[in-house]
Amino acid sequence: MRDELLESLPSAYDREALIGASRAAYVIHQTVGYEYTKPVSDLRQRLVILPRERHGDQQRLVHRFNVRAQGEARIRTRTDRFGNTIVNASVPTVEHTIEFQTRALVIRTSTDGHPPPWNSAAPTQTRLTTADEAIRQAARSLGTSRDLLETADAICELIHSSFTYAHDVTTVHTTAAQAWQLRSGVCQDMAHVMIAMCASLGICARYVSGHLVGDGASHAWIEVLDPVRRVVVAIDPTHRRHTDLRYITTATGRDYRDVAPTSGTYTGHGSRGTLRISKVIRLAEVD
Repeated sequence: MRDELLESLPSAYDREALIGASRAAYVIHQTVGYEYTKPVSDLRQRLVILPRERHGDQQRLVHRFNVRAQGEARIRTRTDRFGNTIVNASVPTVEHTIEFQTRALVIRTSTDGHPPPWNSAAPTQTRLTTADEAIRQAARSLGTSRDLLETADAICELIHSSFTYAHDVTTVHTTAAQAWQLRSGVCQDMAHVMIAMCASLGICARYVSGHLVGDGASHAWIEVLDPVRRVVVAIDPTHRRHTDLRYITTATGRDYRDVAPTSGTYTGHGSRGTLRISKVIRLAEVD
């Protein structure tokens, strides 16, 4: 019955109905495709596009994963150290195109349940989220506060007011320090900067990838750990707000590289691949 819901649920609601809602069900259709200029062999693809089986008040009830290719594909699904669902695909030969298709039924119930805290309350920094002196100074400029979540909200406000949202000025390799110097970029850049600022003040934060219902592209935000309250709070610096039922979590990690939707290798001298991603999210139920 649940499997049938993947195809049968209507799109009965719009995104605005999610504001203030207590429960929502979503059907997510996503396709990741590659088109190659010449045949390639030994394709090995890592995909992080299936929402986590459970994350706080979010639950993946059922899912389907298909590969459309000329040759036979070997699929292995596993859970990584962050609790994310990872799909590894191996394809001996791709003549021209390949598509990876996911369908998932996800529900969220707005409750007091929080995503699980990470194993250590110590901030973690990577090459993409290491704070330089400019980031540390910006964080210190907010002054001292006894309340961790108030400090996190102040950091969110600072980043949102300082940044210009712009495509094509940064890449997936742009560090938090570089993005802060530019004061420009996209959601992943703002998430990296916020993680770096939080870490510079001793606040533990992690990167979240997922979807903002109604937006065509994937989205990124952060989660902050308050060890005193023993809660995890999700904050979106791109839109200067805490998340609500408009947000669907796919994966969490230290930075973008941990949760990159697609990555991989292949053998094919002179062949170039073009990536195409399509996504449709249908709201099936909102209370």
